[in-house]
Amino acid sequence: MTHTRIVDRNRTLLMVCDCQERFREGTHGFGWMAKSIVKMLKAARFLKVSRTIRPIAVGISSRLLTRFVSQMATLLTEQNGSGPTADEIRAEAYGPQHLGTFGKDCFSMITDEVRPLLKNYDNIILVGIEAHVCILQTALDLLDRPRFHRRVFILADAISACHELEIPLALDRMRDTGAVVTTSEAMLFQMMGDGTGSNDKPISELIKNERANTAKALETLLPHPSATAPISK
Repeated sequence: MTHTRIVDRNRTLLMVCDCQERFREGTHGFGWMAKSIVKMLKAARFLKVSRTIRPIAVGISSRLLTRFVSQMATLLTEQNGSGPTADEIRAEAYGPQHLGTFGKDCFSMITDEVRPLLKNYDNIILVGIEAHVCILQTALDLLDRPRFHRRVFILADAISACHELEIPLALDRMRDTGAVVTTSEAMLFQMMGDGTGSNDKPISELIKNERANTAKALETLLPHPSATAPISK
């Protein structure tokens, strides 16, 4: 039986979409979204995963496996011609777990460079902008196409759009298509399993230290009517 309350960190990829400095001013709650994304990138370095390598030398049994400990995988995309990713996010996107930063001209993050990387992961976490454009089209690519067919998680406190009223409609569309809409904190707890792992204490500390920022990000980014986003008559 598959326990859906647990997300296997060994088969999980965090994809950060187009969080470029150029888009900061025009994006609803960009700073709070960025704090949630930074938390996830930090967590990726704490979330220890077990990697397995099969030997390729002639004469060595393929049943002999080499295991080593790494971190949960991450990658960034950037819209070509729109400048670099915001400093606070870019500063956390490093280390052996970071697969790279990939430029793109299309809306979806599933580019020719990114597509081959997906074979190693069953769970895809999407964060970034914009909810109703690049995030939505990436989710649809991952869920609609049989050759991908991944579990897709959307972190509602780590995505945004230029106009906040686009966000709940995009979340509804992705949920209807099969994506799991959740939050950054809930996602981290799911990847910690039953919470008994001693190696996960840094994650618990991170969640505790970021609780105030998490609360503000939830308040700002989760869909609800707001006087800051009036509907023009």
